[in-house]
Amino acid sequence: MSSQRANIPRKQSALQWIRISDQDPFQWTNSAPVIEPSDLGVDQVLVENHAISLNPVDYKMASTNFSNTKLPAVTGYDISGRIVAIGNKVKDFQVGDEVFGMLNLNSSNGGGAIQQYSVAEIDTLVPKPSDVDHVHAATLGVAFLSAMDGLRQVKIDSSTSVYIPGGSGGVGHFSVQIAQIRGAKQVTTSASKEEGIQILKEKYRIKDVLNHATENIVDRVMELTDGKGVDVVYDATYLPSSFDKTIQMVKEGGSWIVLRRFGQDITKDTERVEKRKGKLLLADLGRYWLGNERTQLKSFCQYSLSQGVKWIKEGQLKPYINRIIKLEEAQDALELIKQGKSGFGKIVIRNSFE
Repeated sequence: MSSQRANIPRKQSALQWIRISDQDPFQWTNSAPVIEPSDLGVDQVLVENHAISLNPVDYKMASTNFSNTKLPAVTGYDISGRIVAIGNKVKDFQVGDEVFGMLNLNSSNGGGAIQQYSVAEIDTLVPKPSDVDHVHAATLGVAFLSAMDGLRQVKIDSSTSVYIPGGSGGVGHFSVQIAQIRGAKQVTTSASKEEGIQILKEKYRIKDVLNHATENIVDRVMELTDGKGVDVVYDATYLPSSFDKTIQMVKEGGSWIVLRRFGQDITKDTERVEKRKGKLLLADLGRYWLGNERTQLKSFCQYSLSQGVKWIKEGQLKPYINRIIKLEEAQDALELIKQGKSGFGKIVIRNSFE
């Protein structure tokens, strides 16, 4: 065991998940336990979290517990930090290495991001380059991996038209950039607030940004594609009202990608897409952690994380961070996300270990 208990506190600050509910599932504490290094799994590491990125799944998990996490625990899944202890079969990482990535959706036994120290699986971590800071590296978790998972399933090239609703969200703003990086002919997206529309146009150079609060987006997308519809729709909004519209935009033979929570029924949507002679594709990180595709977890995550940080270094991928907060502000930030008031892009927690 390459660690010393003396260098790791026994207690930590954390936003603990204490009950399965959509009302007050969390409780702030300064005395949450830090796992004993000797209790780490053979392929686990303990990470000192320098930055944590928040996502809607953090509060959604708390209300459903679809991962069967044993409570009390912690939610949150995106981290960047420094390894302070390693399991006894870990060979590719050492104590002191700076890493980033995604934590196990089942956050029992020390997992979960919204705390100072988290247990992580080595399969979903990669080294953090010294020229990318922790705050930006931490954004390449759930939202970025969901964007990659959806768009990796379709061919995108100079002939491809893509529509991504909600381009101001975490998954959406990554998806529009990935489609551009892969050379899509036409990328169209939407937002409802003028600030988001301007950011998409000016920072991300999206020509066609629709206002889904004031425009008929189905008609507008059909106009932009000469009545044919788009080759690829990636709907990561979680909203049935959006699904009803975006299914109508898929051209014959095109693909409708939808972000789903693990285990949800898709029968109705499958039938609707098939009637339009399109293909239904699912973006779902849960199937890697909790389903029958666990064998693909390491290759998918490590490739995607490495590609994402490479794009950041090259200036092709620009995570939008609208707010950097302290750990003790996490509960209020999650409530803003839940209410749809969190703003464009991502909220990131920065911890201090000075």
